[in-house]
Amino acid sequence: MENYLSVAIRPLGRSLHRLGSWFQGQPSDSSAEELAAALSRTQEQLARATVDQAQLQLLLEENAKLHQQLDFLNNNHYRAVSANIVSRQNLFDAVENAQDIILDKGSNDGLHPGLGVINESGVIIGKIVEVKDNSARACLTTSADCQLAAAIINGSRTIGLSEGELGLTIKMNYIPQMEKIAPEDIVITSGLGDSIPRGLVIGRVSQVNNQSNEIWQDVTIEPVASLHDLTVVSVVLP
Repeated sequence: MENYLSVAIRPLGRSLHRLGSWFQGQPSDSSAEELAAALSRTQEQLARATVDQAQLQLLLEENAKLHQQLDFLNNNHYRAVSANIVSRQNLFDAVENAQDIILDKGSNDGLHPGLGVINESGVIIGKIVEVKDNSARACLTTSADCQLAAAIINGSRTIGLSEGELGLTIKMNYIPQMEKIAPEDIVITSGLGDSIPRGLVIGRVSQVNNQSNEIWQDVTIEPVASLHDLTVVSVVLP
């Protein structure tokens, strides 16, 4: 597909060459109207070539992400539905949450609430919370309303519930003090209690908050995937 970029630019090069030849062949008293018309045609061709180049660049980027997603799904034997993110604004009147994303697939494609949403690297970035026939709303893992059954890869495989915090990080609360957790421990989905399979990476522990006089401790989890440049995702089916 990289060759399409050069194809998009080729007409522009030919137009500029013809314009330069036209300039050289014209007498000095060429009309200003003819010159303006030639410049206008060249500008139009430049605009069309720029649009074509931008569209091809987007196709290349989305194609690369789709290939990564396909490799991950095949290697882990997951079934999934690929979807485009069409909006970060709510299309559902009953919900007002800026951390939601809207997908262009819905119940007609086999989606239902509770399914996990992953990016091209296989990192879970949210879950489906509402569906319509041809669209679905998913919360991001950093959203306060997005809870996932989670497990920490440590000596005791600590399990708990993760939820977003301020749209920036993720918290895992109500962990017994006896559990040994360290920064950089990896947090994954536990596979308990919902339709999301075990083993999808949520993030890494960035901070452990424990007090000697408290029964519980909690951890702050840093997402390992960027949630700001998502365009194409996959919804993992059970």
